[in-house]
Amino acid sequence: MLKKIILAAALVVSAAFAQSSVNVGGRAAFDYGSAWGDKSDAEWGAGFNAGINLKVGINDMLSFVPGLEIDLRRITSEDTYRGETLEQTLSMWYLDIPLALRINANPQFFIDAGLYLGINLSAEFTSEVKGQSASVDYGDAMESIDIGILAGVGYNVMPNLDLNFRLALGLTEMIKDGKGSKNMRLQLGATYWFM
Repeated sequence: MLKKIILAAALVVSAAFAQSSVNVGGRAAFDYGSAWGDKSDAEWGAGFNAGINLKVGINDMLSFVPGLEIDLRRITSEDTYRGETLEQTLSMWYLDIPLALRINANPQFFIDAGLYLGINLSAEFTSEVKGQSASVDYGDAMESIDIGILAGVGYNVMPNLDLNFRLALGLTEMIKDGKGSKNMRLQLGATYWFM
């Protein structure tokens, strides 16, 4: 499965370079994530996102912006255990493949909308109470694939630098036991187009 995804990504990249207007850039973002769904009471946790994006110009107003990014997602919660505050954190590493269409409303302002595919690489669940912490590998409890939608806005600060804000909303279950929780992330980032 992973080989097919990598092959598909390679085909997208090679097809993109065959186009006349292609830019390559490095993207980094602050990632603030939680979970949403019927039974979710998770709080927000801070992470980050970094990777490579392409910008393939379709016409003056429309571009296709695929990417390959590594994403650290964190979800936290707080509870009471024997009268003490219990802090819990679920830390997850994903390989993200965002596929966005970019609408250039004017030369500086743009709107992104599309889908993403996330491949879960690992997960760790940490509990901390009274300054003592314990961690367990949580990878087997996680669904291996996360599919969702993304939407955002951005601004070209300089010809080679974009600032953007994105919402990524998962559509598939995050955990295998089916508790109704899905990934949700807010990202504030920048892309530097070096080619």
